[in-house]
Amino acid sequence: MNAMRPLLGTYVRISVRDAPPELCHQAIDAAFAAIALVHTQMSAFNPDSDLGHIRRLAHLEPVSVHPWTQDVILLAQALHSQSEGLFDPGVAPQLAAWGLLPFNPDCLGNPAPSSITQLSVKDGQVSSAGPCDIDLGGIAKGFAVDRAIDALQSCGITCASVNAGGDLRVIGPTPEPIYVRQPRGAEPVFAGLLQDGACATSAIYYSQQTHAGQAISALLNPHNRHALLCPDSFSVIAPLCAVADALTKVLALTRNTALPCFAHYGAQPFITAAA
Repeated sequence: MNAMRPLLGTYVRISVRDAPPELCHQAIDAAFAAIALVHTQMSAFNPDSDLGHIRRLAHLEPVSVHPWTQDVILLAQALHSQSEGLFDPGVAPQLAAWGLLPFNPDCLGNPAPSSITQLSVKDGQVSSAGPCDIDLGGIAKGFAVDRAIDALQSCGITCASVNAGGDLRVIGPTPEPIYVRQPRGAEPVFAGLLQDGACATSAIYYSQQTHAGQAISALLNPHNRHALLCPDSFSVIAPLCAVADALTKVLALTRNTALPCFAHYGAQPFITAAA
C-alpha cells in the first residue's frame, strides 16, 4: 500500500508491504502523524514552533522544547563535533540574508557568528549564549523519516519505505532503488539498491539563484559563509536518515569520502557528477 502527503516542504511517500490493508492504514496514519509532529516543532517558518521560540527567546531565558527537538539539537551538536564544524545549522542568518529563510532581527549586527554550539540543552530546556538562529531543515527531515519508520515498526510493520523528497529509509527484505536527481533537467541516475538503511542526497539544483548580483545556494560553508555552487549531487548511505542527511553537507563541502566522520557513523558517501 502506498500513500503520499505534503509535509516537510516536500511530498512524503510511504510504502508498506506484506501486511493486511487495515494494519497498513493504521500504520501509515501513525507514520504521517510522527512526521507532522516533527514538521510542527522544527519548522523555521513557524514562529510558534520550538525552533521559533529558540530563535526569539533562548538567549534571554531557557526555552522548553519537545523531546524530539532536544534529540535533533544534540545530534546536530555531535555531528558538528565529529565533522570539525563542517556541519552547523547555525548558518541560518546567512540564508535569511539571502531570502531563503525568515529573517531574525536579533542576529543583526551580532559579532559572534550564529552556531549550533551556542545552544545548551538539558532536561528539555534550551538556552543560548547569545542571539542564535539555526536551521534544522535537512536533519529534521531525516529525523522525521526515522520517526516514521519507528511508528511503522511499532504497529507491527516489517517491510516498508519512507521517502521525503529524497531522504529515504527502507526496512525489511525488499530492496528499494536509489535514484539521484540530476541538474539541468537530466534524467535521474540509478545509484543502486538500498536495504535496511537510509540514503539522503544534497545538491543545489533547486536552491541555486542570484541575490543582489551574487550566485547563491542553500548549501554553504559554515566557516566562511560562502555558498556552494558545484552542480554535482552528494549522497550518503547510513543506518539513520537524520545522520545521512547531515553528512551530505559535509561531503558537499569537502568532496572527501574518506573523512573520519563517515566511518564514525557507519556511513557510505558517494558523489554523482553532473551530466
